[in-house]
Amino acid sequence: MHRHRPPPLRLALFAAVGTTCFAVQAGILLALREAGAPDALANAVGFLVSAQVNFLLSTRFTWSDRRLPPSSPRPAAARWAAFQTTVALSLACNTGVFALASRFTGPVVAAAAGVGFGALLTFLASNHLIFRRRRTEPAPPTEHFGATLDDHRRPPAALARTADRTAAD
Repeated sequence: MHRHRPPPLRLALFAAVGTTCFAVQAGILLALREAGAPDALANAVGFLVSAQVNFLLSTRFTWSDRRLPPSSPRPAAARWAAFQTTVALSLACNTGVFALASRFTGPVVAAAAGVGFGALLTFLASNHLIFRRRRTEPAPPTEHFGATLDDHRRPPAALARTADRTAAD
């Protein structure tokens, strides 16, 4: 069982995964741009591919202490689908910022600005919704009969009363 990650470590892992995914996005952006694709389309394709890499790396590294238990009613596919919803919202944010910033700077700097704004949205959604810490159900209370909390043996009188009630039923 993993311990919960301290926030500075989680942010460092989030940044490392994000940097890796930005490199994937920028590489695809530049390759598609070189092939003649419009900048906005090349950026969107790069973003969508990097988002899938991001989900895999985030699951493995950033949020690995919040893995779904095998008996979870929420399958990994539902987590992936929730991540895709965040990706769609982040893509809208990313593309809007990219379109605005690309009027004033080159495509890679504009993409970095889009990633920066999208990263905040992605981190908050991942931390509080997609990879949120699951509350475990409390164990049912146990009856306490002994002199200490560890002593759960029924006293002989209690056993006799239970037997009498069972016989009367």
